[in-house]
Amino acid sequence: MWARVITLISLAYTSIFNSFPATDVPDPKRTVVSERFGASLRFVENSGICETTPGVHAVSGYIDIGNNQNYAVNASTSPFVLWFNGEHGPCMVNSDQKTTAINPNSWNEVANVLYIDQPIGAGFSHGNENAETSPQAASLVWVMLQTFFETFPTYQGRELIFATESYGGHYGPEFVSYFDGQNDQIRHGIIPGEIIIVSAFMLNNGWIDPATHFLNYPGFAEHPPGYTPIATPAVVTKATSYLLKSGGCMDQIARCSSGGSNKDCVNAYIYCTNHVYTPCLGDRSDYDIRTTKKNPVPPPWEVNYLRQKGVQKAIGAEVKYSECNQGVAEKFLEAGDFMRSELIRLGALANSKLKMLIWYGDADYICNWVGGLTLTLEMQWYGQTTFGNTPFEIVTINGVGAVGEVVNVDNFSFM
Repeated sequence: MWARVITLISLAYTSIFNSFPATDVPDPKRTVVSERFGASLRFVENSGICETTPGVHAVSGYIDIGNNQNYAVNASTSPFVLWFNGEHGPCMVNSDQKTTAINPNSWNEVANVLYIDQPIGAGFSHGNENAETSPQAASLVWVMLQTFFETFPTYQGRELIFATESYGGHYGPEFVSYFDGQNDQIRHGIIPGEIIIVSAFMLNNGWIDPATHFLNYPGFAEHPPGYTPIATPAVVTKATSYLLKSGGCMDQIARCSSGGSNKDCVNAYIYCTNHVYTPCLGDRSDYDIRTTKKNPVPPPWEVNYLRQKGVQKAIGAEVKYSECNQGVAEKFLEAGDFMRSELIRLGALANSKLKMLIWYGDADYICNWVGGLTLTLEMQWYGQTTFGNTPFEIVTINGVGAVGEVVNVDNFSFM
């Protein structure tokens, strides 16, 4: 496993070699073909890249699931965690952008972690990029996981934790719900496959309900709890006007959400971003208001590291690393996925008593904790009233130092 790199495997569709010259395709150590789904798994074991801790088994490669669709993956015996985007892997990239150092706080210190680059086109994954919505991406990832567990049966039956962040607020609830639906069909003999039971769902700074997120930008920019303002009262007043006026941002999001066309959703995104989000943010970083866009923290050193030919060859990567694929993002936006809410589906998961943790950092702007708390309070589930009446408790590490605050109601936690 490595930080922000590949998942144990990338997805590919049947003939990825048709799309790349033979000289450009690495010679994988092993290839396994799924008897059920016709997908193939090509992987390299213990590449020596990033994860160098003795005794840790690391795997990287691709799962080919159809016509030129390849998902990149990395895996780390303990609980089994699926992680979709973000960084907390076994190493950190040094400032020279050519070497790494062991990450003492890596999640794979306590769990097996499968890092998955998706949708197609993100990270090291490649193919036709035909997933344009979170539900479409769910079906592809399900086939990928079926192939993985068929190839590595030792991981079957372990506690399976689905963890994600940011846009995972959309595809996370969709994926877990889709897996549950597939499990029902497998139990009734309708389709073949392995039961994939998600025992817990973890979401960090999730993009869940666009209306709530946009509604909270002006207030957060003027009075970010614990920090100095990042927008002047004049900017906030103007943005609030665009937010609430007739035909403004909130009205356009409502149109999109209540059966509106994909075009309605795109228009809402453009209007709200230009008139509310961007003016309130100013020159601050979208992900950390303590710094600016020009000086992000941490610096994106991993991009150059992952684009080194030696690194790519060692881990079996077949394409240049893409941290944020604009083409993929535009397809999801044009399909209306970005501006539609996942709050109802998230509430249904909470109502099912699935163990859930939703947590937000206090300096993020785009998915800030004030909006996150607001939408969580609005989420309809059996514990909604109790959650709203339960005070926060201080979180410490080994009893020392306050690192956050948390509310717990049954299996649901917000931090």
